[in-house]
Amino acid sequence: MNDDSIATGRPTIDRRRLLKLAAAAGVLPFLPGTTATAQAANTAQTLGTASAGCMPLPLLSGPEFPIVAFWPPSMQQRFNTLARFQEMKDAGFTVSFVGASDADDVGYVHTTLSYTDQTGLKALVVNWPERALQLREEYVRHPSFVGFRLDDEPSAPAFPRLGTGSAALRAAAPGLLQNINLLPDVGQGWRGYIQEFISVVRPQVLSYDRYPLYADGSDHSAYFAEWQEFRAAGLGTGLPTWIYILSVIHWHYRMPTAAELAWQVNISLAYGCKGIQYFCYWSPEPPPSYGPALIDYEGNRSPLYEAAKTLNTTWLAPVGAELKPLVSDWVTHANGSRPPGTIPFTPDVYLTGTSGSPIVVSRFRSKDRKPRTRWLLLANPKHSATTQATVHVNTATVTAVSRFDPATRTYETQSSPATISVELAPGAAALYRLDAPGVSLDPQLQLVAVAGGSAHHAIQQVGDSWDGPNELGGPSRLVAASEYSGMLHVVEMAGDVIYHRVRSVDGSWGSRNVFSHLAGVSSVTTAVVVGCLQVAFAAGGVVYHAMQFPDGGWDGPNRLGDASNLVAATEHHASFHMIQVAGSQIYHRVRFPNGTWSSRNLFVTMHGITSVAVTVVGEEMMVVIAAGGQLYYAIQHTDGSWQWPTLTGDQADQVAASSVGGELQITATSGGKAFVRRRHADGTLSPRTDIPTLTDVTALTSSGRSPEPCP
Repeated sequence: MNDDSIATGRPTIDRRRLLKLAAAAGVLPFLPGTTATAQAANTAQTLGTASAGCMPLPLLSGPEFPIVAFWPPSMQQRFNTLARFQEMKDAGFTVSFVGASDADDVGYVHTTLSYTDQTGLKALVVNWPERALQLREEYVRHPSFVGFRLDDEPSAPAFPRLGTGSAALRAAAPGLLQNINLLPDVGQGWRGYIQEFISVVRPQVLSYDRYPLYADGSDHSAYFAEWQEFRAAGLGTGLPTWIYILSVIHWHYRMPTAAELAWQVNISLAYGCKGIQYFCYWSPEPPPSYGPALIDYEGNRSPLYEAAKTLNTTWLAPVGAELKPLVSDWVTHANGSRPPGTIPFTPDVYLTGTSGSPIVVSRFRSKDRKPRTRWLLLANPKHSATTQATVHVNTATVTAVSRFDPATRTYETQSSPATISVELAPGAAALYRLDAPGVSLDPQLQLVAVAGGSAHHAIQQVGDSWDGPNELGGPSRLVAASEYSGMLHVVEMAGDVIYHRVRSVDGSWGSRNVFSHLAGVSSVTTAVVVGCLQVAFAAGGVVYHAMQFPDGGWDGPNRLGDASNLVAATEHHASFHMIQVAGSQIYHRVRFPNGTWSSRNLFVTMHGITSVAVTVVGEEMMVVIAAGGQLYYAIQHTDGSWQWPTLTGDQADQVAASSVGGELQITATSGGKAFVRRRHADGTLSPRTDIPTLTDVTALTSSGRSPEPCP
């Protein structure tokens, strides 16, 4: 695999090379292809008319948790039998990759798909996007066929081809899943690599591989940190995250024990994983290149087959089904030292403390943000030792605690909700439900404003009613805010001190923390880009940039150097788009996923600019401007051209902008009083509506809803 080849210099072999070797060696037969039937064409036409956008997709939607086998029996013709695929199904697998390359004989793939049909497995056929587009009608006759595996561990230069090909396939067959697996972190800008992939390819799911168990007995030191980063990328884009786990001895990796297999699964679940892929189910090559996987090269079961069968059927399938529809809310490490790049446990409204041995404390919430009930997965961070820990529950919030029984798929209520005590075997985990009555507010927009020298927070709910404003406490003169996975990140300036605080989905606020100092700040703005909070400042007449990473650490503020007195920012296609005002000139500049910056481009000149804001509505970027005491908005269209600023007819001195329900919502002030207007899709504006009780406003910012996972 390419898992550590760059970092270690050790020889590796990746899945793509394995598949090519299989084709070259004639492991799979390559014969003239067959022709699709009329039934297949009709089914494909039905798939092609499915609605676009956030639609249910195979494997990603539905109750069943994907447990995926790489290197199925069909990779050797002698084992391409119904009995061998039934053996895979019996081990708890729900999905199999099928095929090796574009050169596969279509008839042979049909034969294999007939076995997945009969066993109830789902199948992802291995083809490049161009070939997949040609063959999509060929395979839809099979109920088990749900999509394609388009590429594995692509480098960034391959992204444009994948983006073009996957877009064409998505347009032709929107109901098919497209699986593309990414490289792990090999020390060459992994965050930028992930962000660029998302920006260019627009994937349906995020997948990567990491094999953390080395032959010398050591473990990969950044296993948890990688998951922290990948989790943030998934939550920041609303994309489910999958991983490949190690299940075969090869090269510099050891054969996992049953505990080590469970450890890989449970740590992945703790970090919000929505699909587990085994590398490999069947050993791809005879020794010495590969030792046994669950099945060795000659078709014999290894001890890992029974271990995986037990893990999949008695734990992963039922627990995965519980966690699949939920959203990862919080992942921390408690009790003692924690791995690098992870977040320490801190008490909150649900949990007041922990004690005992090290443990991973992972919390989940419903996609519907209103229910206050939460789920708690407690995982042993070690695969070689038992852990014992106690979690102390805040009974002012939680009225009942229940432990999930995977055998019956029911919850058993504890006698007392005050504490949760666990003893977890090596690699094991336990799932609990924390019942909390009541509902939380579900904002369509959150507004933060400075009034009377202090920050205030207000929520606009669906239906446009307002809750608040409520004073947050602490002096402030400038504010910026962005929502990420339902959590509102607020950056405030008080004098030259920069503060950061977070509002959770449940409505509770974290502490107001100092993260830096910067003199002469005249403007501040934020945007969340693929799970990373980015902040820009205009300070002393120039632009500075800072970033908070998924582990909570900060970089910056770093001097960018552009002359500017006002800044505004938004995320668009996994990039940080910044509007800069220097006197009467308004510029646009972009920070790309790889960390480089575009040139600064002038798009309009206006006099008397006092405030600027920017957001993305659909695929268009919209800039709101207060200039000469008047309110304007401008639009950058999808082709990059700009529409000249349009006057709304309102007086304004401060502005904020957000996307609400697919429309531009402008929040502005005039004479210290705040009001809202909404630009509809047809270009008309709603009547002006005042925000009650919000007066003496000197600065304001707003944030619409962050992405939630698709159904």
